[in-house]
Amino acid sequence: MSMTQVYPWCSWFKDGRTSLQDEPRSGRPNTANNDWNTARVDELIKVDRRVKLKEISLKLDIPKTNVYEIVHDKLGSRKICARWVPKMLSDEHKRQRVEISQILLHWCQQEGDETVDVGPGGDHRVRNKLLEHLITGDETWLHLRTPKTKRDSMTWL
Repeated sequence: MSMTQVYPWCSWFKDGRTSLQDEPRSGRPNTANNDWNTARVDELIKVDRRVKLKEISLKLDIPKTNVYEIVHDKLGSRKICARWVPKMLSDEHKRQRVEISQILLHWCQQEGDETVDVGPGGDHRVRNKLLEHLITGDETWLHLRTPKTKRDSMTWL
């Protein structure tokens, strides 16, 4: 920290300041981060998951920094592998995962285990019947066009 930053802090604490938190001060209040704008941003993302923060900012006439705060802090999304993904699963998503896991567990218990000898390392238990029928992964669509850049192909989830 430079001395030009230290001097004002010293004078503030000599004058009686006791908190390190940023206290309210005069100036223009932040009015862009409200429920109405949050709903508008959420709607734009649902319509086009490849929309960029800059495009949202221009369409809604909201500063890009505020759009970023709405998307990351209020909507709880982040971009991963060109898609916006919620940081936290909704209760509905959690319920669906539990139901599917219970179905797979029940099916796995009915099918039973088969023992497979895998080389000199010894015996490994493998659920062959289950693995023959169960494939996990994400659905991927391949288009006949190549996006301009990876950034252009990013989507919101």
